[in-house]
Amino acid sequence: MSPAQGYVKYRKHQLGRQSAFGTPVAAVKAYPWTGVPDPDLAWTDRDIEVGSIDEVAAPTRGAPNLTAPLNDPAVEYNSLPAMFAGIFGGAETGTPEVGGTSVAWHWGPASVTVDDIDVFTYEFGDDVESDWFQYGDGILESLELAGPEGLGPFTAAMQWRFGSLGSSGSTDMPDSPSVPTADLDVDPNGVVWYLKDTGLYLASSTAGLSAGLVTDALHSLTLRVTVDTDQKRFAQATQSFDLSDYGRTRRVIELSAVFAKTSDIVGIGSESDAWMSDTAVNRYAEIKGTSTELASTTPDVPYSVDLVMPLRYRTRTDGAQGGNSTVTLMGRAFYDPDDLEGVFTADVVNTQAEI
Repeated sequence: MSPAQGYVKYRKHQLGRQSAFGTPVAAVKAYPWTGVPDPDLAWTDRDIEVGSIDEVAAPTRGAPNLTAPLNDPAVEYNSLPAMFAGIFGGAETGTPEVGGTSVAWHWGPASVTVDDIDVFTYEFGDDVESDWFQYGDGILESLELAGPEGLGPFTAAMQWRFGSLGSSGSTDMPDSPSVPTADLDVDPNGVVWYLKDTGLYLASSTAGLSAGLVTDALHSLTLRVTVDTDQKRFAQATQSFDLSDYGRTRRVIELSAVFAKTSDIVGIGSESDAWMSDTAVNRYAEIKGTSTELASTTPDVPYSVDLVMPLRYRTRTDGAQGGNSTVTLMGRAFYDPDDLEGVFTADVVNTQAEI
């Protein structure tokens, strides 16, 4: 019999959204991501005198630090719901098109109330199925979506955090349900979100966004969402280090965009002028992408993403691209219940009915 190998190209990343905290579930989708989890079980040496200059007493366990920095080199529309649910929560579900195949998703994260925190089970492993890992109660602590110079696919950098760990190869920390979930394969024809299909719209109000397309100026853009997380553990005779819950303490949403020096970007009345104002100027930004591929043909409904946020500029950086000067402006979202649903809205149309 051939020995198990553990080939890198056989690695898979499988996710399923849990219906309850503390209860892992079988994965429902395999994602075209890359990266490896970074578990730290907090083995700690005891600070004691043992009559020896060498180690004698066994170390102790502590609360583990279970994270996974994962990347998506070509973000697919069907991957976006897991990303937005992981970072925003809200227990949102997709709305299937009546009589068609498209599914509409919406997020409008709350600022002054507490949204439900969506937690995920993450399965990671390769062709050695006796060594698969099951991470439970997973959330995203940071998400970065970047549209690159050259108009290629958006990329994603994700920092996942988990509250529990099990494994098909562990006696004391077994998987339940068993992993890997069978018969999940990455979609070979997943529809990719390209910057070429995307526009950035800027205006002084949401009503003006439709006429605010930035033309002949946008080189690239990056959307970053970070959330400070409070990990809650309580002593209640569970004989486990698993988390009991999360708390969200602060959220920061930032948009950075690299522009050419057009009259809309620099000069009197420009975006840079708003950055240099004595008082912060409220601006509104919309990132709107529409694919050439259809999510439904009854009627024709394209894959799409639409992200809207109010922002105030914080920094400007001068740079260069292909021998030409560029300007990078970074704006930070703020809570605006009057001209928007709140701090941010995300609408996605795809064919992913479950996450």
